[in-house]
Amino acid sequence: MFCAIVGGSDSNAKIVYRDQQVTAFLPLMPATRGHTLVVPNRHVADLTDITELESRQLGAAIRRTARAVRAAVSPEGMNIIQSTGDVATQTVPHVHFHIVPRWADDRMVLSWPTEAAEDDAAQAETLVLVRSLLPKSTDDVSPDDRRQHLSFIQAIVTRMSQASSSSKTWLLPIITLTYGYAVTKEQFWVAVLGMLAVFVFGLLDANYLKQERAFRKLYDKVASGGDIPTFSLNPSLAGPAGSRVNYWPDWEDIRSWAVAPVYAPLILVGVAIAVWAHCT
Repeated sequence: MFCAIVGGSDSNAKIVYRDQQVTAFLPLMPATRGHTLVVPNRHVADLTDITELESRQLGAAIRRTARAVRAAVSPEGMNIIQSTGDVATQTVPHVHFHIVPRWADDRMVLSWPTEAAEDDAAQAETLVLVRSLLPKSTDDVSPDDRRQHLSFIQAIVTRMSQASSSSKTWLLPIITLTYGYAVTKEQFWVAVLGMLAVFVFGLLDANYLKQERAFRKLYDKVASGGDIPTFSLNPSLAGPAGSRVNYWPDWEDIRSWAVAPVYAPLILVGVAIAVWAHCT
């Protein structure tokens, strides 16, 4: 629904401000007088997935809009609220900031826990972990470091592509031997063994493709100035927040033109040979 407002297709939208990067508008159900939303024009669901440039643009737009709202309705206070994820009460999967003017007698209720979630020792461990994973600002990354980082990622992409080609090359003599032997000796189980080899190599090839795609996303994010730690080779950092590396190929990898059209016919040939050998 926010994309419709940004794109101008919602004629009922109450636009406060719009430029090429950011849009501010009044919500359908304002919590208080002057309640305003600020969103990036690019559709992005998770705050950690916005680029550093977008974060600067959003910050500037929030400041401008908040000053205008404060001047317009003269609140006693103000909340700037951003929620990411269902458990954080995000209901629209598009990054947005609430600018909420506050008065002592308004209807807003914000409640913080009265007890600490971590003791000092646990908090110290969290501090070390967060510090170790804190990305450098793109302003602190030299062009030479970025080029070297991209070259490391590209080397992995190239290696995944070469491994994919090698898996097909290794499979050919195996299926030639097994299928040929199954035909000449009318051996059902040898044909099944050949099909098993095709399945294993196909799964391996799909995994290579999955990893290649993941590292290409990492390459694009580093090249665009995304918040990736310098020289990090963790492809999950280019995915949604909280994602982890999963080494099992997805359906889109299996049905890719580089996998399904190659291995599916070989499986069918094996099935045909196995059926023939079983019936003769």
